[in-house]
Amino acid sequence: SATTTDDDSSSATTTDDDSSSATTTDDGSSTGSSKPHIVFFLLDDAGWNDFGYNSVDLSKASPNMDALAATGVTLHNYYTQPSCTPSRASLLSGHYPITIGFQHECIQSGSGWGLPLTFDIMPEILKLGGYHTAAVGKWDLGHYAKQLWPTLRGFDSWLGITNKGISNYNTYQNAGYSDIHRNLEPAKNANGTYSTTLFRQEALDVIGNHSLDHPTAPLFLYVAFNAIHDTLSVPEEFYSSDMYAELTADITDENRQLAAGAMYIADEAIGNIVAELKRTNMYDNSVIACVSDNGGNPASGGNNWPLRGAKKTWFQGGVRVPGFVHTKLFDQARYGSVYHSLFHASDWVPTLCGGLAGLKLPDSLDGVDQWDALNNGIGSEDDVTSAPRTEILHNIDYIGADSGELISPASDSLAALSAFIDGTLYKVIINEDDDAPAPWYLPYSNDGSIEEADRAYVNQTSWLFNLDEDPFEQINLWEQVAFQPVKTALISKVCDYWETSMVDSLWRDDVTGNANKLMVSVYDANDGFITWWNETAPVNLTTQYPISALDSKGACPFYEFVGQGAAGPSGPAPM
Repeated sequence: SATTTDDDSSSATTTDDDSSSATTTDDGSSTGSSKPHIVFFLLDDAGWNDFGYNSVDLSKASPNMDALAATGVTLHNYYTQPSCTPSRASLLSGHYPITIGFQHECIQSGSGWGLPLTFDIMPEILKLGGYHTAAVGKWDLGHYAKQLWPTLRGFDSWLGITNKGISNYNTYQNAGYSDIHRNLEPAKNANGTYSTTLFRQEALDVIGNHSLDHPTAPLFLYVAFNAIHDTLSVPEEFYSSDMYAELTADITDENRQLAAGAMYIADEAIGNIVAELKRTNMYDNSVIACVSDNGGNPASGGNNWPLRGAKKTWFQGGVRVPGFVHTKLFDQARYGSVYHSLFHASDWVPTLCGGLAGLKLPDSLDGVDQWDALNNGIGSEDDVTSAPRTEILHNIDYIGADSGELISPASDSLAALSAFIDGTLYKVIINEDDDAPAPWYLPYSNDGSIEEADRAYVNQTSWLFNLDEDPFEQINLWEQVAFQPVKTALISKVCDYWETSMVDSLWRDDVTGNANKLMVSVYDANDGFITWWNETAPVNLTTQYPISALDSKGACPFYEFVGQGAAGPSGPAPM
């Protein structure tokens, strides 16, 4: 069963118990609290084509999520970051990665960095507002120092993994070490239990115990599955079942078959958890959100069809993912509706903590409160001026992906942004890799050859798309004369973020030398389980990659792209 840490395990404190009230049924379960319960499901590496209601080839893989979405509000234009750590940092902090130093790469088992304690995150804010808080599943915001662990960042309890993707869903192996923990201790009895099954049971225990032990407090339950991240597997008994055969009958790629199975099991867990909310009379006063952390990885079974690209790219397949919000608190007219306005991962903090729970928010968030718009709509779908959000900075990254060094010249840095210009949604991508422009990966097979056969591009490193007319990013407008004013406007927005909002990256390569020896010795002494190894160094790190060290001396280097344009072909024909 779920356990909680002592009250001093978090920097946040709770309000008095009278901040919410509840009545109980004969069996002692809670009928609710004055503030809504929040249950947040986060899928791992699930792409646009991986939620059943969105899918061509996994249409039977998520019946429970499909039913929740069909009676909730579907987020048609939900955007996130293209990889795990930046996405989760943005979701839980309410910031763009560039404003918290998380704009480059993901935390690994040997990473000596993490989210600074100077930023209040969602569980800390909710705990201050009287919520009981529980986390289940993947963390990914730092583990090298004890102060960075979930139960010291606002969660009363946690059962899960620290980072990245485990190589085995049953043994929790991560870079040669065991990576499954309850609060601050190794969860040794978890070995041998399929991760989704383990996380499902923990979530059920959290809800069951909450309704009895915390009847006057609202619950925040954060369930971050590692499904469907690689390395994919399904339990042997399910692999040989009729349901697995039905799910995979028309799928030719083996990893895609495993993704179908892993998604079905995660969906079944979500259905069980929602049923437990109903059993404990918490459901009618609960808000349930479900999204993916980033786009799917076709090489490992995910799929983003018909969107272009994949995880770790700035094309739509990397950053636009499925999502929905389900609650009986919505006006009934909103049931089954589609929310077309832009929504970014950073919006969850102001939306759930501010708009829904009515709590005081940290200053200078990048996210915007979307609760009223979700609940009431924004009027006409075409009226973008009344939408809470009209642009999304996808990222700016000035560190080389392969070299781990400052990019030189600075004008080769990467950036991407989407924004409405004169009522039309455009997207700019600056310096995407020209050696491997992202293909459209086909469903069923995950074959990416459609790009080589029909959509080949030569030496194009920067991109401009009209997402309203070209949602699949087939026609690059970067060099077309008629669109130079649009390109100028978007690049100017990027430069404004660069010069007024971006902070130095906190990323650093995995520890080496004596620091690595220390880490290994601490892991070994912890019975081979990942744990913290920093006891003395400051948790709030200084950068090893100052923006001022770039050859642009801190100034935005992208202005040189403004005005580049020439008459040329309009691009390939639409699909």
